[in-house]
Amino acid sequence: MTVPANTLYYGDNLDVLRRYIADESVDLVYLDPPFNSNATYNVLFAEQSGEKAASQIRAFEDTWTWDEEAARSYFETVQAGGTVGNALEAFYTLLGDSNMMAYLAMMAPRLVELRRVLKPTGSIYLHCDPTASHYLKLLMDAVFWPVNFRNEVIWKRTHSHGGARRLGPIHDTLLYYSRGAEPTWNELHTPYSDDYIHSFFRFEDEDGRRYRATILTGSGTRRGDSGKPWRGIDPTAIGRHWAVPGYLRPELDLPKGATVQDALDALDAKGRVIWPKKKGGSPALKQYLDDMPGVALQDIWTDIPPISAQAAERLGYPTQKPEALLERIILSSSNEGDVVLDPFCGCGTAVAVAHRLKRRWVGIDITHLAINLMKHRLMNAFGESVTAEYDVVGEPVDVEGARQ
Repeated sequence: MTVPANTLYYGDNLDVLRRYIADESVDLVYLDPPFNSNATYNVLFAEQSGEKAASQIRAFEDTWTWDEEAARSYFETVQAGGTVGNALEAFYTLLGDSNMMAYLAMMAPRLVELRRVLKPTGSIYLHCDPTASHYLKLLMDAVFWPVNFRNEVIWKRTHSHGGARRLGPIHDTLLYYSRGAEPTWNELHTPYSDDYIHSFFRFEDEDGRRYRATILTGSGTRRGDSGKPWRGIDPTAIGRHWAVPGYLRPELDLPKGATVQDALDALDAKGRVIWPKKKGGSPALKQYLDDMPGVALQDIWTDIPPISAQAAERLGYPTQKPEALLERIILSSSNEGDVVLDPFCGCGTAVAVAHRLKRRWVGIDITHLAINLMKHRLMNAFGESVTAEYDVVGEPVDVEGARQ
């Protein structure tokens, strides 16, 4: 086993993970495992004649049918014991020999392997819909432990539409877990809404920059510089202390050892202090809209639309996800040079975005059509030279291999 870097693997992801991917070598896993929640969900392409591609029907639809392979996976996991085996036994009591049980039995050993390959600082995002999200969350708890559950992200995946005797189903779920207590995390922000801007940043200066007045003190008293008077105003007298925002300090260019009062003087010299008109009032900070990074990312995502029929990134792949969705995940939970793994990579959105964001990556898929599509997608996005930047493992190299 080696540390993975820019490789497409053609084959069963469980076998690939066990044979090729080293322990604690991956920083981020994204997976969108197929589940045949309707008759055509997993039919990816058709033959030129218009018939469904038989090889893909076998690869996908039969994957989640309760059969000898699913039963063997179930019993092997149960016999291994532990919380994962216990969870599968409980599921079987509820679900019996069903397709959903086959799905969970096949997912369990794969999730165990994905935990093995994750670094202690690594994270995993499992993309699913309400058909199976509640079962998968319990299974993820068994594999990664409830203490490492981070978020259940709701993504509005489509526009409003009706449902037969039910509310319109318009969302997918992303189950975000970490391997350990301190995962890689880069806080992202979304823009403020127009209503928020007009409600809170109500003023404009002579340059047309919107701002609001915010207090320059924090609650509670302090014994250091922040508790001392400045310009005749004593914050301690009102049970508070001076609080200069940390994001402003770099632009103040203060010398080493500068006091809080020096920082306040520098703010005033830059015109960032609003002085009260009435005697006895407290000065305020002129906080510009462009000082602020936006709203910290929350766990309901309504700002990433589905791929439109006219979108340049659209490949005609039924379960294709928007690049913006994968970009958000990858930027949040990895850094440049980190390894991103997608074990059900389909048309390769995670792979393409990881490559663009200068991450190393591993993509695994069981169909030759998906592997070919990813190769073409990478070449179209990054030019023919990209073929020298990654390897393909498992593709047939002769007629006999193709037959197998």
